[in-house]
Amino acid sequence: MFAKIETWLPEITAAIKKDIKVDYVPGTPEFHRKYFGNRPLSRIPFEEMQEAFGKELLAGNEEMAEWVVNRWVFQHGDVYTHFAERMMGINSEFDQIKEFTVGESEQILKGAVESFGAATVYLFSVLNQVVFPASVLEKLRVAAEAEKTSAQTAEVSAQQTTDLNKLIDRHQREMTRLHDKYEQKVSGVLKKYTTDVEALKSQIRALQKQLTTK
Repeated sequence: MFAKIETWLPEITAAIKKDIKVDYVPGTPEFHRKYFGNRPLSRIPFEEMQEAFGKELLAGNEEMAEWVVNRWVFQHGDVYTHFAERMMGINSEFDQIKEFTVGESEQILKGAVESFGAATVYLFSVLNQVVFPASVLEKLRVAAEAEKTSAQTAEVSAQQTTDLNKLIDRHQREMTRLHDKYEQKVSGVLKKYTTDVEALKSQIRALQKQLTTK
């Protein structure tokens, strides 16, 4: 199951980050020792936990897989409610359903992507092994990938805008600093010039006075 959505593992584990850090890792000493040795939990970056989870899930750790699915679904109760209500309208005996027809699938999915996003709906369908036809799952996968790409593009654009604004702010601060420094330097020069001029005037007056007394 997780091999099918390998590229989505970071998003799945990120959604249950708190559960992983507070519940699973502290409560599973053998997992902790296997991947992190004796390091205290506070010194383990979450990225390392995600990497370890990915390895275990792809290796077929069923206990972990069940735990991840349960926690992820719990975090998406609104999606579960949507699916459950629509599926009940088709067949309340979920275990008896071999595969939904395309029409039934459309009935279940109606409004779901608009409400929860293509990625969430796709992941929910795969994690819960909803028996959609392959064509429906593929359509969901394509929509989810497109949504992910769009979100990444928007994130990059937002980061570039943030970086540009920081650069502009830094440039403006530097210009202000240089302007103030230049003004202080000019002020110092003018003050010295004024002092020197006044001194010269005093000397001229003194010389003129000497000349008039001779």
